[in-house]
Amino acid sequence: MELDQLRSFVAVADARSFTRAASLVHLSQPAISRQVAKLESELGVQLFERYGRRVELTSDGRLFLPLAKNILVRADDASRLIREHAGAVSSKVRFGSTGTVFAHLLAPILASFMKSFPTVHLDLVEREDALLEEDVAKGEIDCAMVTSWGSPRVAATHVLTEEILLLVPSEHRLPKSPPVPLSSLAAESFLLPGHSMNMSNLLIDTCRRAGFEPRVPYRANYLELTKALVRQGLGIALIPRMLTVPQTLDGLAAVSLKERPVRSLDLIYLREHPLPAAARALMVHIRASVPGQSEGVAP
Repeated sequence: MELDQLRSFVAVADARSFTRAASLVHLSQPAISRQVAKLESELGVQLFERYGRRVELTSDGRLFLPLAKNILVRADDASRLIREHAGAVSSKVRFGSTGTVFAHLLAPILASFMKSFPTVHLDLVEREDALLEEDVAKGEIDCAMVTSWGSPRVAATHVLTEEILLLVPSEHRLPKSPPVPLSSLAAESFLLPGHSMNMSNLLIDTCRRAGFEPRVPYRANYLELTKALVRQGLGIALIPRMLTVPQTLDGLAAVSLKERPVRSLDLIYLREHPLPAAARALMVHIRASVPGQSEGVAP
């Protein structure tokens, strides 16, 4: 059994076509057909049912597919580990976070990292937390900064615990008497983020712990839209402290809550595979650049 045979098998399984798979692995169709045929012969089973130009995995093929993918991932990890041990540190890091965290926390940190490591290329992926966790678990990105995760395949190192503040119009009665008990806001209309279910669920749970179900007439996907709606008196919002830079709060006030709700920002990575040296360096740099964080990062 050879790695090229496994790569051909996985390509055909993903593409459901020998023709499309051949273009993915840069082989001719006869060549990829021979690779799969040799693999089937060695295993003693049929891996695909052929339906003209379309193919489907047999039950044996479905059983073998995750095993083949795991072998290929481990082979790539072994090759990368040996190269790094020999001094050829990976020059590319695939790193993900949400657009908000990139813009309001990570941008200057990434800029300083690039000055310290000019030969490293950062491939930045902007997605929601749940999708980033999937990407890490599948090995499609090296690491990500998220506010929520739960996959057993993912490990994490803590970066920041951030306070959630109340955003209201500056003329609202509440800024005059902070910190504000969340329970006193039960009659208010709340604006929640529409694109981030993790953040939305956090805010709803925070209100429920205060004893009420928030009334949500609007959801806004963008921070500037949220601020505009709050300025116009269409609701109030709960937002992370990093989004309350004073120069961006014209006509608004950010008020502390008595309950001091918080969210956690963590760096996540695939538990079962070694991180590339450049990815480890990035994680160390991020933690060292956030006040109050140590430099230790798990290997």
